[in-house]
Parts: sequence; structure tokens; C-alpha cells
Amino acid sequence: MFSSSSNVQELRQDDFVAIRDFIHERSGIFFAENKKYIIENRLTKRMTELGVKTYKDYFYLMKYDTTQKEFNTLMNLITTNETSFFRNPPQLKAFSEEVLPLIMDGKNKAKNKKLRIWSAGCSTGEEPYTIGIILRESIRDISSWQIEILANDISEQVLYAARRGIYNDVTLRSTDRFIVEKYFTREPEGHRISDDIKRFVKFSHMNLTDYKKMSMFRDVDVVFCRNVMIYFSEEVKKNIVRQFYHSLKPGGYLFIGHSESLHGISKSFKLVYFKNALVYNKEAAGGTTVSTAATAASGAGARKSLAEITASRTQNKTVAGSTTKTLKTLDEIQRLLAAKK
Repeated sequence: MFSSSSNVQELRQDDFVAIRDFIHERSGIFFAENKKYIIENRLTKRMTELGVKTYKDYFYLMKYDTTQKEFNTLMNLITTNETSFFRNPPQLKAFSEEVLPLIMDGKNKAKNKKLRIWSAGCSTGEEPYTIGIILRESIRDISSWQIEILANDISEQVLYAARRGIYNDVTLRSTDRFIVEKYFTREPEGHRISDDIKRFVKFSHMNLTDYKKMSMFRDVDVVFCRNVMIYFSEEVKKNIVRQFYHSLKPGGYLFIGHSESLHGISKSFKLVYFKNALVYNKEAAGGTTVSTAATAASGAGARKSLAEITASRTQNKTVAGSTTKTLKTLDEIQRLLAAKK
């Protein structure tokens, strides 16, 4: 009846449902029945700290906390924030070598030197700072550009860490040494990101189910929302992706996790076969998706690259033990390839 490590009672089914539904209503994050243990394990220590012995009492404490401090604490406990710099290199290579040049070319022709990128669910800041480094390395005349990287998260705790910008060796494990030496300063606490990169990023607290706030994000060129929507219910995913679509400029791009798909979520975006990764595109006016340089990636050469990406996906998901979801993604890819023949 009680946890072996505390005096907190075990989580009853009705209390689990109440807490789960409250979390879903407030944040969009959904815990299926088989994830009950996550709620129980991560709340036990917190309840002990508060001197609360039943989950029902904790539920009411959180529900009627007008400051929402306890709900924010709960979000910090139940969300996973493990990330690193330059995570998923193929996607970042597609961004730096294929997507970014297309966007820059279009903007140069239009004499528009404003670039806006959105890192949705930015966690402790590794992704937006990585994007900033890529831009700094890729744009020669960057001083003449107005760069804005919007970064937000539901957790105040991770945003605090992101704003500090100090990281350990683990989060930099995939980062080339010359990048670390060029854009970080070694301090007793860790590696501090340079102000030259920090100035591009604007952090803010936001719940992705707060559609009113999301609607304020406009004229975005690229959205990164990688491995964030896996926590949401299907309906919430649809609403979030719809907001991303409205936030993006015509011709803009959406990056989601390499094992994620918009199949069954949205038909508004077009899936583009770049050499290094698959990216979703909001078609420009007149039905033009991307320039000839991008669409030329189709055909035999693109099929080879796609096969390589597919193999990588299969390997990654097999290691993770989630082959079912991978097969659905592969089925979608095969269907799209067949349509292009």
C-alpha cells in the first residue's frame, strides 16, 4: 500500500486518471495507461518533500494552486530534457547545406535580410544555440542580417539553464573541437556559450497548447520541433502543427524528429526529399514547393539517399525497441516514393 522508499501511498487508478487528465488539459502531454509508473515514480519524492501522503491530496494541492508554481514543478519532473548540441547531424546538414541556401537565395533576390527561426520545445537551449552556430558559420555577411531565433519551453527550470548557457562535456559530445574552442569559454562550472551566439536567441516560456500565444509567432522561415510532439495526443498534435503552418511563411520549412511523421496529422505540408533528410515544406504561392535545386534531389540519387536515411531510422528505432512506429514511417516513405515514379 505504501512505497518502499517513503510513506506515500501507491497511486490508485482513479487518482492516476485525475492527474493524467489534468496534465493533458493544461499541457497537451498525454500519459497512456502503461505510463502510469512514470507519474508514480516521479511524484513520490516531491510528495515526500511536501509532506503529502496521497496522490489525491497532491492533485487538489496542484489544481487549486493559483500561482501554478506546483504545476510548473510537476512539468519539470515529468518532462524529459536530455539533449545535446548538434543532435541528429543529418537533419542539421540538410538545414545548413540545403534548406538554408534556398531560403537565403530567395531573401537575397527579394532584398530581405530578415531571418526568423523557431525552436519549439527548446529544453535547456542546445538546439537554438546549435542553430545560431550554424548560421554564424554559414552566413558570411551575417552582420548585415537581422537574425532572430525564437526559443520556448513549458519548463521554467530548463529555460533558466538555457539563459545561463553553461554546458558540460556530455552535452557537447557530438560537437567538433574547433566549434567548442571558437564559441565556448571554459569556466569552472562548464563551457559557456559566447555572447556572439546568445544575441541571436530569444527565450520565452510557452505552452504549445496555448494557441493564442502561438498565433503571435508570424513570418517564421523555419520551425524546429524535434522529438517534442511524441508526448502529445493526436488531437493536440494536429492543433500544434496547424499553428506551425500558419506561423510559417509560404515556402517555409518544418523539421520534426527523424522518426516522427505528419501522416494522419496534417495534409497541409509537402514532404521534400533532400539529400540528407526529409523535411516538411509549406508550399509557396502558386503551388511551388522549392526551387529546381531542391526538387532535383528526386530520382535515382534521391532514392539512394532516402534508402540510407531509412536504414538509419530503422537502426535507431530498433535499438530503441520501437520497430512498430518505424514500420509505419517506412510504409509512408514507400508510398511517397511510389507516387513519385
